[in-house]
Amino acid sequence: MFWSSISLSPTAIASPPFPLTELFFPPLSPTPTLTAATFKLRSSSTCRFTKTDLTSQHEEPPPNPYPKQDETPQAAAAAAAAAEEETFQVLTAIHTQYNDILIVDTPQSRMLLLDSTHNVHSVLQKGDEKWTGSYWDEFVSLPPIVTEGPIAIYGLGGGTAAHLMLDVWPSLQLEGWEIDEILIDKAREYFGLSNLEKCNDVGGQLQVHIDDAFSHEQHRPSGYAGIIIDLFSDGKVLSQLQEVCTMCQ
Repeated sequence: MFWSSISLSPTAIASPPFPLTELFFPPLSPTPTLTAATFKLRSSSTCRFTKTDLTSQHEEPPPNPYPKQDETPQAAAAAAAAAEEETFQVLTAIHTQYNDILIVDTPQSRMLLLDSTHNVHSVLQKGDEKWTGSYWDEFVSLPPIVTEGPIAIYGLGGGTAAHLMLDVWPSLQLEGWEIDEILIDKAREYFGLSNLEKCNDVGGQLQVHIDDAFSHEQHRPSGYAGIIIDLFSDGKVLSQLQEVCTMCQ
C-alpha cells in the first residue's frame, strides 16, 4: 500500500514484483518555496528573504486589533514587517548535470534549494528543535508499521528524512538513493550526511547509493521493508511516478 501525494489516503497496490510493505508519497502542498524574486542581495553572499515565502501554504495570523497604547499603527506595521524578514547567507551555489544547487543558512535552519523553482528540498534545523513542520516529519511514522528490515529513501537530497528517522529510530538500516554525486558531496559537507553513514552505538546507519532510483540492478535482491519516495523535479512529482507501469516494476 502507499500514501497518495494528493489524497493522503491509503491505496492498495496489487501483487508488487518485489517485497514491498509501504510506499510513501510526500504531499505537494507543504513543500516550502523560495522564489528567485525574494533574493535581495546585501553583499556577495548575504541576502534577505521574507518569511511568508517559505510558509506560503499557511495563513498568516491576523494583525493584533489591540495594539499597545504607545504604539502607533505605523510602528506596529513596521515591526511586523521587520519580523517577517530574516537574514540568510548563501553557503554554496553550483550547477551540476542534474541540478542547480543552492544552500542557504539562516539563524534557525539550513536549507537546500534545487532547480529553477528554488523549491526547498531539504531542511536541517538548528538547536534542539528537529522537526521541520513539513512532509519529512511524516516519514518517521513508517518504521513502526512495517516489518523489520532495511528502508529505502528514493531521492535522498540533503538527508532530511534520514536525519529525522535515525534520530527517532536509531537502530534503523536506511539506504538512500540520489542520482547527483555532487549533491551528495554537498550534503556531506553542509548537512551532516557523513555522520549518518557511520554505524551508531545501536547499529543504525545510512548507506548511500549514487544512482538512478529507478535502476533496480543494484537494489537489494530481498527487497525493502519500506520505501520512501521523495522525487521531485522543477517543482513537480517525477512523470515516471504518475505511470502505472513504474509502480508495478
